[in-house]
Amino acid sequence: MTTIPAAAFGPEAKSVDVPVLDSYLHHIEQGTGSPIVFLHGSPTSSYLYRHVFKLLEGRGRLLAPDLIGFGDSGRPDIAYELADHERYLDAWFEALDLRDVTLVLQDYGAAFGISWAARHPERVRAVLLAEPVIRDIESSALPEAFVGAQKLIRTPGDGEKFVVEDNGFLTQVLPGAFLQPLAAEDLAVYLAPFPTPESRGHLIRFPRNLPIDGVPASSVQFLARGEEWLKTSADVPKTLLTYEPGFLLTPTIEAWIRENVANIEVHAGGAAVHFVQEEEPQKLADAVVELLARAQEAGR
Repeated sequence: MTTIPAAAFGPEAKSVDVPVLDSYLHHIEQGTGSPIVFLHGSPTSSYLYRHVFKLLEGRGRLLAPDLIGFGDSGRPDIAYELADHERYLDAWFEALDLRDVTLVLQDYGAAFGISWAARHPERVRAVLLAEPVIRDIESSALPEAFVGAQKLIRTPGDGEKFVVEDNGFLTQVLPGAFLQPLAAEDLAVYLAPFPTPESRGHLIRFPRNLPIDGVPASSVQFLARGEEWLKTSADVPKTLLTYEPGFLLTPTIEAWIRENVANIEVHAGGAAVHFVQEEEPQKLADAVVELLARAQEAGR
């Protein structure tokens, strides 16, 4: 069932299903030229980037995939751990033979995009980070309500009831992460792929894998694999956008990025919580244009 309307991205946008491994990844595509890949996180889809696509028309080959098990991508019988998402996304990059790639990364999209960049440095042109999952997060900097929801979700049995049976993550946590309420018709697009408890079983994996106060250690280790590339890739221009009030980009993580990530520029992205593509699409698009100009000036 198709849930994501390609027309929302622009009149020239199209839906594409790419066979990968034992399933397929769906993406929205528009334009030609050097690829700009937009990666989403939990619990959304490529639909997050529809406004940004319209603002970047003519700037390159715009591609926004749905992670495996999300949006209109396939639902193989896998564990949906971070390494699983990495495998399917790797296969998508390979199937399309994407090179000279600018990565626009939010939430878990940053975890997977940086992992891919670190393992394919010769294929990366530039990187933009917005509300990224990139480091271990200190709970003291997170909203108390979210920390409470995380404890509930990580409790065996209670977490399954909240996320899978009662659909609380999609109907309570997601809508609560906006300064202004998300339009009902847009929320409906995010809810559409997950109408039943059976369809929501894997949604619990992303919140349970979010690294908070060092737990789970496997997620901290997954993210640490990209640190060396972030520190040494001085030839790759990078941008970090900060938001007010923001959410996952805590002061500690922002400080680490400023001090450690090579060739990074930090700019204010505007007023948003976490799903910044919905709340500040113009400033995100402007930051992409500026980043592309930096890459061109650097001869990339």
